[in-house]
Amino acid sequence: MKRKYLAITLLTLMTLIPTVSVFGFEHIDNINNGISVYFLVHLEADENIVINVTHSGDGNFNLFLYDRRPTESFINIDSSLNPDIFDVAINYSIDDNPYINYTASESKIYYIELILIENGPDTFFFYCSNDELTRYYLPIIPGYQIGLLILTIILTSSLIILFKKRITKKNY
Repeated sequence: MKRKYLAITLLTLMTLIPTVSVFGFEHIDNINNGISVYFLVHLEADENIVINVTHSGDGNFNLFLYDRRPTESFINIDSSLNPDIFDVAINYSIDDNPYINYTASESKIYYIELILIENGPDTFFFYCSNDELTRYYLPIIPGYQIGLLILTIILTSSLIILFKKRITKKNY
């Protein structure tokens, strides 16, 4: 009798645990001119990824795929593309509705960048038919300058020690 109750309890609990199956990815967002949106995905060797972007307005979107983490957005101040982006990207599309079909050469993390060049703001619909992507935010704030940080710590520490010595001398 105890086995029946245990079996029923286990079967009931198993129905409550969701099963995960990924059939694709969809992301909708509205961006302005000169803004880029990043995604990342891990692909195994010989795995294929299909990415498609459509939009609701007249925006000029460009889609880029990288096999290394991008360290800059390659967007000039006037919202035009820096030509170096075409040397760094392993695949790209500058069509009206950008589309990339890529087969990975090795197992690693790949980065995807979508840029609105002109005619914005516009809403885009980003689809990936066979993989789950992760939204990725490149840090906009530059890192700390180590030299300046060390100099500040040394100066602050020296001032604290100097004032502490003066206070102890006055007390005697």
